[in-house]
Amino acid sequence: MNIKVKSILAGAVLGAIVFYVAAYCILGHTAAIVLPGSIADWAKENSANFPVLFVWELLVVQLLGIGILSAIAAYLLLRITSLKWLYVAIGFVAADLILSHVFLFSLSTLENLSATNFIWFAPHFIVVFLCVFIAASLGGKHQSV
Repeated sequence: MNIKVKSILAGAVLGAIVFYVAAYCILGHTAAIVLPGSIADWAKENSANFPVLFVWELLVVQLLGIGILSAIAAYLLLRITSLKWLYVAIGFVAADLILSHVFLFSLSTLENLSATNFIWFAPHFIVVFLCVFIAASLGGKHQSV
């Protein structure tokens, strides 16, 4: 089998595993981290609720909940294998994107589906994309194989 195909498949499997672990074990805990009242009050007074909540979701909920795990997993996979980092990252992000949309369009969420749901998935995609591509690139540069 071609090394590029192996890399994509390995990335996709890793992405699916990380998505499952984060979605069902970690993200609920990081989502429970409350925005400090002083920041919330400032955002309300300055009509900055959306940007403040977006940044909080990006940096606190998603980065701590799935970003760090994604980065570590991608980096370690590439450190111990001779896979191509770009294709591992593409497979990882593709699997995460597919599973996220499957979750978004599941029967339990369809009744509440709106454009807002898609906006609030943006921090997830931004964090996963950046963390995986940066970590995969670094892991590819430091491959031991």
